[in-house]
Parts: sequence; structure tokens; C-alpha cells
Amino acid sequence: MPHYPLVEHRPVPTPPPADRNHLEVQVLILQCSIAAFYCVGAGLGYFAAEPAARWASVAWVGGYHLFHAWYILFRRNRERPWELVEVITPALDVSCITVALLAHADPNSAFWAIYLYALVGYARRIHGLAYAALASFIVANLATSRLLLSPGSFSSAVDADFVTMIVVAVAMAALAAAIGTAWRNAERQARALAEVDPLTGLANRRHFFEWLDTFAADPDAQFAVLMLDLDDFKRLNDEHGHLFGDDVLTTVATLLARNTRAGDHVARYGGEEFVIALPGTGLREAHRIADRLREAIFGQAATTVSIGCAERAPGEDAESTIRRADDVLLAAKRNGKNTVRTAKPPRPVAA
Repeated sequence: MPHYPLVEHRPVPTPPPADRNHLEVQVLILQCSIAAFYCVGAGLGYFAAEPAARWASVAWVGGYHLFHAWYILFRRNRERPWELVEVITPALDVSCITVALLAHADPNSAFWAIYLYALVGYARRIHGLAYAALASFIVANLATSRLLLSPGSFSSAVDADFVTMIVVAVAMAALAAAIGTAWRNAERQARALAEVDPLTGLANRRHFFEWLDTFAADPDAQFAVLMLDLDDFKRLNDEHGHLFGDDVLTTVATLLARNTRAGDHVARYGGEEFVIALPGTGLREAHRIADRLREAIFGQAATTVSIGCAERAPGEDAESTIRRADDVLLAAKRNGKNTVRTAKPPRPVAA
């Protein structure tokens, strides 16, 4: 069975997956569809008692959702969110429900059920005390709206329908919070399985390449790559067994993580190979880091390591940089092992 050692590593960050943006758009379409349904119905006089309340509610609900759609598509989904807007968006969403309910002027309006939609929808994104505060705000809006719309005294307004609405809303909030927590835990476990090497606890090769390809999409981004291969690892497995070899791999992974910088990205490339990306690092500094890693492994692990080092040339893609590092790694393995070799920069292409 694979085990998960306590490796002191920094998981490789990735940009938000396209699936998240697709989900944002799907939720936006649903939300805007509900808003459009209300605005059309209110404009035709079905959902609002007085003309002034009708058009005021249409202006607020329609105007807000036009802004919200622009914000999702052109700010949040492009990784340029505004902090203030992110903070107040839940309250603005809820205000649209309250405005529509008050404009309808019917204490038994079915629009109150949209509060339940808000409770479920936000449980996906918000959790803990923040969700408890938001759920309380939503239930308070529901209760206040119902009381304001109910004729007569406060005591007469708190009838069986009112109590039922509040109980259902509170129960929905608790259920949504539990489901949201389970969803986040499942997502975290799935992400770990997809992105983390189960033996060493480092990022796996696929996840590393996703990050580096994204980073290298900027042709001016500077980075260096270290390719590392444990020397005579097959002999270790043959002489001491594969469990011993696994222990060596986890020890090396820990040493690599402890002896790299906070912004560096360490991954298991496969087998006994590791790869490290060093953002903002030139060849001389990369060689110095590689030699420090080589010495740490030589002194503390039951093996040695050969390292190939390459710096990205201007405009070079990530794969080419890794290939050059791998080429000099092979040279290091063939010429003594336990050494660091650096790749010469590629020749510029003639115009």
C-alpha cells in the first residue's frame, strides 16, 4: 500500500481549472435566468403590486445582474477579481430576492423559496463562520420581509406559515453546510490523488508540467530547471529490497523540499527522477542550488544524485528547457555521477 510521508514540501500552485470557470458561467446563466424571469413578469405587472415598486425592483434586479454578469465574465473568470465586490456580492444577491419579494407585496409569495436557492448555492463557496453569518443574514431577510408584508400585528404575523418558512430555511442552511463540507473534502482528496505523488508527497509530473507550461506562457518569464536522477538506484533495490528503495526516495524528497526556496517547485518526475523549477533564476544561481542539493543528499541519504541544469532561453518553451537539462543529466550520469552539469544556452535562430 502506498503511504503518505510527512514531506516538508510546497504543493505546486496551478491556475484555476477551466472546469471552475465553466461552473461559474453555468451558475451565472441560472441566476440571470431567474432574474430575467422576474424582471419580465414584474414589467408586465404580474409580480409587483404598485407601478413605483415594480419599476424600482426591475431597475435594481436587472441592473445588478447586468453588472454581475460583466464582473463574472470579465473580472473573476479572468483572475482579476475586486476584493470589495467579492465581499459584498452575497449581500447584493440576497438584496435582489428581498427587493423582489417586497415589491410583490404578497406575504405568501413563492419568491421566498429563492432564499433557499441562495443558501444552497453559497454553501459551495463559503464555509465555516462566514457561511453561518451569511445564512443568518438570509434567514433574517426572509423573516423581515414576511413580517413587513403581513397585515396586522406582529403576533398575528407569526403564524404557522411564517414558522414553517423559518424552520425550512434553517434546516436547509444546516443541510447545505454539511453537503458543502463533504463536497470540499471530496474535492481536496481528488485533487491530492490527481496532483500529488503518493509515495513522496511531492507534486507529480503531470501537475508540475501544468504549472510550468502556464508559467512559461509568458515569453519573458525567467526560470531554470534541474533534472535529478539517483545514482545506482537499481542496485539499491536489488541489494536491499524495494521498501528500502522507497525509503530512500522519501528521504531524498524531504531533502529536496527542505533545501529549496519558497518559490521553487519540486516534483517527482518518475521512478528515481525528480525535477525542480526555479522561477526568476539564472544559470549560475541554479548551479549553486543544484550543488547544495547534491551535497545534502550525499551527506544524509543512502545514495548520491546526478543533476542536469538548464536556464530558459528567451522565448523558449518549457519542454525544450527540460530536454536540455535532461541531456546534461545523462552526461553527468555517464561521467562520474554525483555531479552537476549545466546546459549551454541554445544558439539563436538566424533571421
